[in-house]
Amino acid sequence: MLDAQAHFEQIRDTLPGDGQARAATLAAAEAVGLPTRRVESWHYTDLARLLKSGETAVVRAVDFSSVEALEAHFENGVLQSEPQADGLQITPFLGTLASPDAPSPDNVMANYNHALAQNGLTAEVSGTLAHPLVIRTSGSEPVHLAHKISLAAGAKAVLVDDHMATGYSNVVFDITLGEGAELTLLRSQQAGHQVGLSHVTLEQDAKYKSVAMISGGTLARHEAHVSLKAAQAHAELHSAVLGHGLSKAATHADFTYVIEHQAADTSSHTSAYNVLDGNARGVFQGKIIVRPDAQRVDAQMQTRAMMLSEGAEMDAKPELEIYADDVVCAHGSAIGELDRDALFFLRSRGLDEASARHLLVAAFLEQVTTHIDDEGLSEIMRGLVDAKINTLLGNFNGGASA
Repeated sequence: MLDAQAHFEQIRDTLPGDGQARAATLAAAEAVGLPTRRVESWHYTDLARLLKSGETAVVRAVDFSSVEALEAHFENGVLQSEPQADGLQITPFLGTLASPDAPSPDNVMANYNHALAQNGLTAEVSGTLAHPLVIRTSGSEPVHLAHKISLAAGAKAVLVDDHMATGYSNVVFDITLGEGAELTLLRSQQAGHQVGLSHVTLEQDAKYKSVAMISGGTLARHEAHVSLKAAQAHAELHSAVLGHGLSKAATHADFTYVIEHQAADTSSHTSAYNVLDGNARGVFQGKIIVRPDAQRVDAQMQTRAMMLSEGAEMDAKPELEIYADDVVCAHGSAIGELDRDALFFLRSRGLDEASARHLLVAAFLEQVTTHIDDEGLSEIMRGLVDAKINTLLGNFNGGASA
């Protein structure tokens, strides 16, 4: 497990910004300590225990050359390549993002990031990016990254968070969408222990879509706070998990969302699909908040899980907190095994059992990948999903993973 104070002493001379302010923030965070299961938002994720667990990482390099992606590559926290394009302005990382609130058990990980962030991408998009912008994270050392992404009014972009690091990562995204701006954020985590936090703010007519794929890693904790601040703002958050492994090396994937409708005539759509084998665990916590003046809100949330073994676990906790009366809001949750009738049907049509299982799992997860609008990126991610399903089902032996 990472010793934050020792890590700070080791890297403090290389950190940009106000060193004394960083030290003070770290001291305040250390006084609170890591969140425990007694903290409601961390109830299903025992962070201290999970950070002690190990893994055997299987990382598949993803080639984005077919979509001519712009790449910002961070290896062990060091920026290796910086993208350049019309409508994209990159500024040097001068320190952390805006100071978070005073440390509390709920937000202490953001404070650790504020104290320890050694790098990050600070990018402003002023037009329409012709190609996806990829932030690639690799390496095995502990890293803290703080990314700030701003889209001006009317700007459009596709952002890819390609997480391949095998060590511990604490990553914060601060995303601001101006009036009429549109951003699609595609996420992929294949390895490591990642604690991620995204703050997303949407102005009038802005559109935000997040599509996340967790296909490896011992810990994936992705928390998002989305604020829809003006009319016609729309947010979508979709996630897929392929969890596997036994005991301490099993995948633990936690998606925790707070979607706040602050204005009337806003909408959101959230979905989560989990395929869990071995001792893998999936967590979905989603809260929709509708403020008193936010009339005519449409907010939908659903989570589904396919359990491939008796040792797998899924925890789902959707919530609605509504203070307006003219709204259409709903949530739902379903957890079950692989459909035996569907498997029998496919076998009766000549498919062997392995092919039939692959087809059913792929069809289940297609309900997430179908939200990727860019055809090139969609094909890339389907290729990754297909390879990961082969790895997952290759370990299947009728109820347990080897």
